Amino acid sequence: MTTWAIVISGIVIGLTLIALVVLSRRGRVDESRGEGNLDFALNLALAVYLLILAYGVVLGRDGIEAARQDVATEAESLVELYWAVAPLQNNAEIKNEIRSYTTQSIQQDWPLMQGGQVSEEAGNTLESFRANLLRLRPANEADESLRQDALVRASEVSHARQLRASNTGGTIPDVFMTCMVISGIAVIAFPWLLGYRPNLASVVGDTTRVAVVLVGLVVLAVVSNPFSGAAAVDSEPFELAREQFNAIDQRFSGA
Repeated sequence: MTTWAIVISGIVIGLTLIALVVLSRRGRVDESRGEGNLDFALNLALAVYLLILAYGVVLGRDGIEAARQDVATEAESLVELYWAVAPLQNNAEIKNEIRSYTTQSIQQDWPLMQGGQVSEEAGNTLESFRANLLRLRPANEADESLRQDALVRASEVSHARQLRASNTGGTIPDVFMTCMVISGIAVIAFPWLLGYRPNLASVVGDTTRVAVVLVGLVVLAVVSNPFSGAAAVDSEPFELAREQFNAIDQRFSGA
């Protein structure tokens, strides 16, 4: 759960307890609990809240799937880059940097991406092997063609990394979070506006409404960042890419 969800959950629970205590001491006794217009307003607020929650979950789910595809594309580009570099002469440094970038992405990027950041070291390694590719002087046209293909693949890796970095900030717009909070507060607070003293039935209703709001916040927290939570995108494509690097080297070991 992200920090904002924890803070808001604490505030909501605290306000609920305060309201129940204040109303139990100073509230008016009324068994009807404010029917009619108040019930209509409460149902409307709840409908808006659930609508926003459903749309936010869809956005979060789509963001997770898009991030998973971007990670797979980046890993695939790394493998194709390694294929292009493997036959070239004087390729040892570039291959080592490709391997280092892949490992740094797994070991450094993934833990940092949960907090909305990526590794500066991995970014520097990416820039380094792109620069080394530009400085490479192929001996013939075939090697030059491979170098050009490698440069294209390196550019694809760089673009995919930028997408991955942008996704770490979350895929649900702030406006949805704001609307969730406002509508959630309305769902919780409306029945308290008349100032009636709580009874057992009303406390059950208040608790249920608070639970619905908090569950919604938790669900959005889980799907808001593609790289954190139960549905987080993992680094498995990068780990598979490292295994393919070894297979590629074996193919060219006798060349």
